[in-house]
Amino acid sequence: MNRQIEQAERHSEWLKQGHLEWPVQLDTYMKPHQQARVEWLARNAVGRILEVGCSWGYILAACHGHVGVDLNPENIELARQLAREREFHVADALALPFPDGSFDTVLLPDVLEHLPFEDVNKAVIEATRVSRGRVLVTLPKGNADTEDATNPKHQWLCTLEVAEKLFGRKNVSDHLMGFYTVKLNG
Repeated sequence: MNRQIEQAERHSEWLKQGHLEWPVQLDTYMKPHQQARVEWLARNAVGRILEVGCSWGYILAACHGHVGVDLNPENIELARQLAREREFHVADALALPFPDGSFDTVLLPDVLEHLPFEDVNKAVIEATRVSRGRVLVTLPKGNADTEDATNPKHQWLCTLEVAEKLFGRKNVSDHLMGFYTVKLNG
């Protein structure tokens, strides 16, 4: 069976069970390959930083970011309690509530695979709109049967071929274990 179909079935079953996007578990972020991903984001983020799909704000804080958005109001409430010095909003990646060019860097860390594939370009265009030129993306490598790649919350699997088609070969790197990284400078 096609791996994309298998992933769609995992996601569909997860939805049928009534699951929601709850906060990312701290133990997830403590895994060495996850720490390497967060460190890559922190090294490459500059200036005023927005994180899209911020959950409870761990990556935003690790990157010394300023503003986070997430669809889940409970995640945003938790983020506000944990990081009172940062700004958090309930918002959709497809309609960010900020003027053009509001941020130097926009982070999309392991967010796009949670969207329907047909909405991915819209989310990237929206992130680009509110950035002054830098958008950083991480995506789990979907060609492996890892927990990160086949998480039932993910609607599709990102292979190197898919990442290069979405972002262009020169913008995609597979140097991190378990993740593709994308650096868009506009």
